[in-house]
Amino acid sequence: MTEASTAIAVIATDVTPRTRPSNYPAPFASRMAGREKRPLGDRFGLANFGVNLTRLQPGAVSSLRHAHSRQDEFIYVLEGCPVLVTDAGETPL
Repeated sequence: MTEASTAIAVIATDVTPRTRPSNYPAPFASRMAGREKRPLGDRFGLANFGVNLTRLQPGAVSSLRHAHSRQDEFIYVLEGCPVLVTDAGETPL
């Protein structure tokens, strides 16, 4: 089965990481150093819901601060101690 074909099930770590470091323009893209993102949703042909396995090196960030007006965002932490930064301050996840 090729990476581009639709799968029924995969081992998440077998999905090839994205080769481009970020969608952010310079100079913001450099802030994503230390982030490895595997586009699981793309692997399953999802178009309206993003699913990524993201691994962060210590001190790395997953994204710049942002908000969605028509989407929810779900984060499932498998390991480590990430911090969410909002207007209310920092919240350990």
